[in-house]
Amino acid sequence: MLLLVIAVLAVSYASSMRAWIRQRGEVNDLTTQIAQQKADVASLQQAEQRWRDPAYIEAQARLRFGWLMPGETGYRVIGPDGEVLSDGGSELSEPTTPGAKTSPEWWQSQWGSIVEAGKDPAEAAETSDEPIRKPAERIGRRPGGTAPDAADR
Repeated sequence: MLLLVIAVLAVSYASSMRAWIRQRGEVNDLTTQIAQQKADVASLQQAEQRWRDPAYIEAQARLRFGWLMPGETGYRVIGPDGEVLSDGGSELSEPTTPGAKTSPEWWQSQWGSIVEAGKDPAEAAETSDEPIRKPAERIGRRPGGTAPDAADR
């Protein structure tokens, strides 16, 4: 009997819990929707405030309609086909393709020097026509073994 009572309570609590979870999801969705609507209202109020400014209205008339103030001279660049090349908006034209590069990029030449520096000296001497250079015997001496002159210091 006790087991039957516990089962009935578990079923009733499970259905109540499922309804509570569903309602919490709806509340969260509605809260998000309210926040989005408040942001939209704030942006519309800001736009309305901008349209109350005469300088903004003048700038929009210049941008959208190409209007000029009395005494100003407007220019439009006409292409070979007779169409206006730019309407004065903020759109960028298509970039031209750059010409072919004749020299390698700086990092490519640097990588080549790293590869050459990592080679074994004996292996590099076999593949190279240059003679093997010996380092100076001591720091501060010339490769021939002579000390530097006073003028070199």
